[in-house]
Amino acid sequence: MNSKYFLMIAFFSFLASACFGQLEKTIHQTFEVTDKKTIQLDLYGHYEVVTWAGNNVLIETKVQLFNSSAAILKHFVEKDLRYQVDADTSSGETILLSSHDKKRITLRTKTGAESTELVETKVFMPENFVARDEKNFVLETKD
Repeated sequence: MNSKYFLMIAFFSFLASACFGQLEKTIHQTFEVTDKKTIQLDLYGHYEVVTWAGNNVLIETKVQLFNSSAAILKHFVEKDLRYQVDADTSSGETILLSSHDKKRITLRTKTGAESTELVETKVFMPENFVARDEKNFVLETKD
């Protein structure tokens, strides 16, 4: 009889965690830099820059939401563009990659409960660009 109640409690605990569990989405954005000599970054929050053999900049944003719904995550990704990176190429030989949303207000559900949001951003930088500092990268010229 005890094992029956234990199994029921375990089952309902699993259901509750599935309803209020973690949602995850990974967003990839690619930017051509073939005619650029400088790349500037103006991204929200902490990000990691990794060099790679590609000839484009790839930005990978992994979003995890807790105590939220798939509809809320979809809204912030597709309609609010919360995690989008925009490219400004109006400066000729420079491309500025900046976060579309720089405010990132606290996420709340319809009931007013706060959702926990974890965002990890990786910038895959072409290996022929050298860091001047954490936000500016210049094309390395071969003499």
